[in-house]
Amino acid sequence: MRPTAALAVALSCALGCDPGPRPPPPVDLTPRRGAIVARVGDLALTDLDVAAVAAERAITPRAALELLVRDALLAVEARRAGVAGPVEVADDAWRARAQLLLARDVEARFSEATVPAATVEAGLEARHAELAHRGLRRVVHAVWMLSPDAGVAQNEGALARMLVFREELLAATQGHPTAAQFRAAAQAIAPAATLRIEELDAFDRQGRTPTGSVFVPAFAEAVWALGPAEPLSEPFVTTFGVHVALLLEEVPPLTRTDDEARAIVRSDLVLRARADAARGLVMGLRQRRRVQLREAALQQVERLARRAP
Repeated sequence: MRPTAALAVALSCALGCDPGPRPPPPVDLTPRRGAIVARVGDLALTDLDVAAVAAERAITPRAALELLVRDALLAVEARRAGVAGPVEVADDAWRARAQLLLARDVEARFSEATVPAATVEAGLEARHAELAHRGLRRVVHAVWMLSPDAGVAQNEGALARMLVFREELLAATQGHPTAAQFRAAAQAIAPAATLRIEELDAFDRQGRTPTGSVFVPAFAEAVWALGPAEPLSEPFVTTFGVHVALLLEEVPPLTRTDDEARAIVRSDLVLRARADAARGLVMGLRQRRRVQLREAALQQVERLARRAP
């Protein structure tokens, strides 16, 4: 551009031409110090308190406020009960005051010594396949579903169809079908409304799975009669109908002893009892003490959190 042209452009811009888009002004994402979001008794919770907990825990501002309210209720009650001294949110030790109250009113009430032996045994029974199983079996099965009031002819017809299915599958796979071959053959003999095909969670001799499900004894017994040499079952009957099952995997036993599993169950029971008691304590405190929430202030913190990078 010639000097005279450049000078003309500069002069034109100086007289009001649009220099083009400008970057937006920076947005202040810092909550306004001192904006009260909630009050618990005489304890004020501010937007900065909520934002700090939300950032620290990587949770939403609303969830952070719930935690703050819970701790504030406990801390104020600890002060009232003489367990701890004055409470200030700015004081890093205020949550410690809440823990003192929990230790006195919750943790002291529930320990491993207070758990009844019968409760531990029931818990071990329910979780044995998860914690201390002596081997598991995993199968895919097909069941020709029958209603409880099915007649003799229906039962015999289903048994005959499943026997043919088994014999044809054995012949086509030399006695060792894969899961895919089993599924394909089962899908060919009846519609899904009549024949259900499922690959099940592994389970122990009692039919218990690590997730807590339990299969009926007749099913567990038939599956545990299978082995690598003969992985495909004869047709067998349960309350659900006529089954054929294919053994897919034998899970080796865990090395954990029953006593070690009992210790885990006992510890989990204590933790659950303490958590339930703590929730009950907080609910009672919330009913007795007034909790004032300023929804507009909380929504402002939420808006700022959504705009944060």
